[in-house]
Amino acid sequence: MKRKILDFFKYKPPSDDLSFEIKENYSEIVYDDRKNTPLAKKLKIKEDYDFSLNYIKTRFDVPKNSDVVIKEIVIGEKTRAFVVFYDGMSNGAIINSGVIKPLLEIPLFEENAFKVTKNTVKQRLLIHNQVSEKKDYDAVIDDINFGGCGIFVEGLDVCFSADVKGWPHRSVQKAENEQSLYGPQEAFADMLRGNSAQVRKYLKTEKLICEGISVGNVSKTPGVIMYLADVANVDLVNEVRRRINGISVDYIISAEEVSLLIEENPLMITGHILATERPDRVARALADGRVAMILNGSPRALIFPTNAYEMTHSASDSYLRTDFANMSRIIRIIATMISVLLPGLFLAVTMFHEEMLPTYLLYAISASRQNVPFPSVVELLLMDISFEMIREAGVRMPGPIGSILGIVGGLILGQAAVSAKIVSPIMIIIIAITGIGSFATADYSLGWSYRILKIVFVILAAIFGFYGIALGIFVYSMLLASSKSFGIPFLSPLPGNRFYKNAVFVPPIWKQEKRPEFLGAKRRTKEDKISKKWTYGK
Repeated sequence: MKRKILDFFKYKPPSDDLSFEIKENYSEIVYDDRKNTPLAKKLKIKEDYDFSLNYIKTRFDVPKNSDVVIKEIVIGEKTRAFVVFYDGMSNGAIINSGVIKPLLEIPLFEENAFKVTKNTVKQRLLIHNQVSEKKDYDAVIDDINFGGCGIFVEGLDVCFSADVKGWPHRSVQKAENEQSLYGPQEAFADMLRGNSAQVRKYLKTEKLICEGISVGNVSKTPGVIMYLADVANVDLVNEVRRRINGISVDYIISAEEVSLLIEENPLMITGHILATERPDRVARALADGRVAMILNGSPRALIFPTNAYEMTHSASDSYLRTDFANMSRIIRIIATMISVLLPGLFLAVTMFHEEMLPTYLLYAISASRQNVPFPSVVELLLMDISFEMIREAGVRMPGPIGSILGIVGGLILGQAAVSAKIVSPIMIIIIAITGIGSFATADYSLGWSYRILKIVFVILAAIFGFYGIALGIFVYSMLLASSKSFGIPFLSPLPGNRFYKNAVFVPPIWKQEKRPEFLGAKRRTKEDKISKKWTYGK
């Protein structure tokens, strides 16, 4: 027993057979896609069947890469061919019926009567409706990586690429973060063409351009830049295209990553690019002369440019009556001001400017804090951090559990903190009102900005009182005024005295004749001056 105890506490160096250490790997990479720049010379497809087969196996690391399928077939009597695709990303039923079956079931013509050429394969043998010719290996490999199917035929210096995508994806659902009782209820899913088709349902015009893009040196995530050719400013479209094409990152997964890479002020607290999950909102932005970007696999679209006012707009504003929509905007503005400034104002009044409070209210606040051991600023930060923790925990938990956690956790924590004399009841009220105001924010990313600003104003108020809050508002306003979103001042239409009716309040729909002037659209008007012609008997 003594020996076992000593052996247990005695240090023993790890044996070589059990130790593991990651070492630098200097082995030569067979193929690095990051070196495949557009300026590099593409390897043309050769007529040699064996060379093409071995090259494809090398590029896809077959047989180690188990989900790559290479099916070898014989066309006619002696013409060899092979089909390559990813299992799970391509629709196997379409490949069998539209690609492999027609190639195998052709009549056995005599050699002099039938010859395998580009035209015979594409026009007579492949019955799939989306087949294109590729002249280099990189082009067809890009299509295969995106769920396509490559068909190599012996004796031909081209490859045929068939669009047979069939990976699992979500169906169209309701919007979760931009809910509205009025208007369309559909939201973007994860499929690129499905998302662009949803926008086309609202803008039924051939002038709607979906310009294909690819982001990521290795991932080559496909996407589209959408704009109305007869409305959008050409310089704006070129600038969006230039910034997206100028991204040099190996892997891009979502549209939010793209927004972080093309913003003028990525370190600014307030984001300068609007992300939305509603196709009707994208359609309305395109109709105004803006540009949108949709990325494959991302359920949100990016809208360029935007301003400080549109970040506070709700999707339901366009479908409500004018007085209802304006009332909703007023409430959201008040809620925003409360969520950002109320904690700081409370600290400034109670710590530096007690004379501003009614006497009995001041007595009540002092009496409630009589047994609290912490200063007001520590008390406020403690409760605010606790509230943020409950909010984050509710987001990470499953839906029903998250909502219950937010309600029960807030009630229990607040009541327990007051009973334990850690915080005062008035502080619980301040934090609760601030939290409710933050939930009224229309944009999720803007809500994060307000939560950070709230902490900044609390610190400034605890140090300087009202002067600190005034200084913070002044500095933040100057930062907003000096920033731009794709060449448009972020506080547009205020600079230059440009008037835009839909900036703060919602005008009647028959008064929205003009597009925003700061967008520089080709067509300034979007409806007749007299849109309700029936009122004049027409």
